[in-house]
This record gives sequence, structure tokens and C-alpha cells, in this order.
Amino acid sequence: MRLHKFKPAWLLAPAVAISMFFTSCEKSPITLALHEPIYPTGSQAVTYTLTKVTDGDINSAKLYETVSTINSSGGITSAGSEVEINSWTSPAGDLSFSKPSGYGNNKLVTYRFEVVTPEQTKNFRVTFATRPYPVANMAAPIYTQGDPDDVFDLVFIPDNDISNMNDFYTHCRGAILESFFDEPKLRFWRRQFNFYINPLKGTATDYDRISTDGTHQVPSNNANISWAEGRVLMHQNNLRDYASGGLFSTEMQNRGTILHECGHAWFDLADEYGGGSHWEEADYPNNWPSLASAQAAGGNYGSCKSDADAVEMDSSGWFKLCVDNCQMKATGLNHTTYDCPCQYRINHAILDNAIN
Repeated sequence: MRLHKFKPAWLLAPAVAISMFFTSCEKSPITLALHEPIYPTGSQAVTYTLTKVTDGDINSAKLYETVSTINSSGGITSAGSEVEINSWTSPAGDLSFSKPSGYGNNKLVTYRFEVVTPEQTKNFRVTFATRPYPVANMAAPIYTQGDPDDVFDLVFIPDNDISNMNDFYTHCRGAILESFFDEPKLRFWRRQFNFYINPLKGTATDYDRISTDGTHQVPSNNANISWAEGRVLMHQNNLRDYASGGLFSTEMQNRGTILHECGHAWFDLADEYGGGSHWEEADYPNNWPSLASAQAAGGNYGSCKSDADAVEMDSSGWFKLCVDNCQMKATGLNHTTYDCPCQYRINHAILDNAIN
């Protein structure tokens, strides 16, 4: 039985699980809504963008905002009303609008792009907090879209080796845009993810030095963020990164490593290299304990895979169907993509998370 996760006091729980059905029938153009900076101070201007990922016409678009005031307990003390702040008619390319003045301190901002295309009307609603977040020892929402019970949540944790927090904030936005919203399968499900920034630091350790340095050191407020399926220590030092349950590490600029480790934390995907962590999930695995079982699974993916794709991972005694550049084998600066068996597992995990 799934336990219900922490819900911020300010969260109004829309029927977010329904967004998966919207996503599944979304027509072109596919678009990405994002704001910058991702975690602004109360005085910083904020720029909103709607980027076209695929070709297609937009007949018209509107941008709305709702600004509310939040107190130290996480409650809304002044609920704002939604107002239109910009509109576009027959835009040729990407949409962009900058709000020149900041929103002020202790604010929650929800913006909504309403996009009318020749085939449908689409709405993209995102909430973020201004900095500093007034709720002590709680992670601040920087890009949230739905009820934490229905979507996957990731908390970015600054490592103690980070001295320039503005760099950290920039890389948090980069991970959202250049990893999660750039990998094709995750972009398809982009409305099923929430992102937060933790106010307190932790310390990532090197996998090869666990015996001497110990495992990852969690921030002192870890109990307040343990509800998130993913908690990532973003560091600068050159370490061999690893996951331990939902807690994992990555160099903050590595767009491939964060997707690999989130594959473990969010979707229960196993490693696809010899010497990694191997297991067989009951539903839609990406590892098999014998050549015969991997070959038998090869016919489950239509034309994507066949029994001929089954190979052993080095001499580990474990077998896979995915290609060698699948994200569950790759890590590093640039991300690759999840191959077909991993995609099936991701679909299953996201649907199961939303409906259970």
C-alpha cells in the first residue's frame, strides 16, 4: 500500500492524474513552459517562455498569473486572483514575456499558459516560490504541477562543497530543461513531475570510498523531505556517484548522471553494465537473470526488440535487451535516451504512481 506523501499547506490538489490522459492525446506543436530564474528573489524580474519542441501552428495564446502570500507555517494569508498578463495572436515562434518587477517576498506564483492550436486548447499551469522561502526547514517549490501523491517529486539538495548558490540554482533549472524535459520519454510525461530546492545542505560521498568516508550525509531536515521519491545531492567535486534508495548524487552540471540515478530512484530501473546493481522487477523489468528469460521477453516490445537483442552484461550473469547507449548504462555530462524496455518500465511506474 502506498503511503500518502507530505503535502504543503498551500497546495490545492487539482485532478493532476488526468494530465497523463491529456499528454497521451496532445497534438502538435509540443511545447515546454518554463520560467527564469527558477527560484527568484522577491526583487528579481521573471521571464516566462513557451518553447515549441515540434512544428505546428499556434492560433493564439494567453499568459495568466496568480500571486499569493504564504506565511511561515506554509499557509496562504492572501490568496490572489488570476489575471491575464500577456497575449499573442498567431505567433510565429516561441513565446516569451518578462515581468520587469519582482513579486516580493513570501510569495507563491502560479502561471498558466493557455494555448489554442488548430486542433485543441492546451493549458500549462506551474507554481513556484520566491526566495527566501518562509517555511523553515522545508523544500521550496520551484516547478510544481500537481499533487505529490499523483506525480513524481524531486528535491535538489546543495552539497556542502557548493559556494556559489546562484550557480546551483542555474543548474537546477538546467537539469529540468536539459535533462528531464529533453529526454523524449520524460518529456512526454513532463506534467507528472514536481521539483523543489532544499534550504539546507548535505554531503555526497564517493562510491569507491564508502568504506572510509561512509554513505551520503543527508541534510539535517531530511525527515522533512523524505516523502519525495527522489532527493539529489548536487555537488562540484569529482566523485563516483551512486543512489541509495531515493537519495542519490550527481555533479550539478551532469545532465546524464541525474537521469541515470533518477532511473533508479523514480522508476526502479536496474543498471545495464556489469558490476552494477542488478535485479528483475515483477512488472516490465530491464534486467533478466538468464539469457532464456531475456530472450523470452524480447517479443514483448513489438518491433522494438526481439530475442536476438538479449546480451549478457559483461560476465555478470545478468542480461539486457537495451542498446549500449541506453541511459541506464550511460552517465556523465550529456544525457542519452532510455531504450524501449526502460520506456515500458517508465510508463508503468508513472501510471501506477498516479492511480494508486
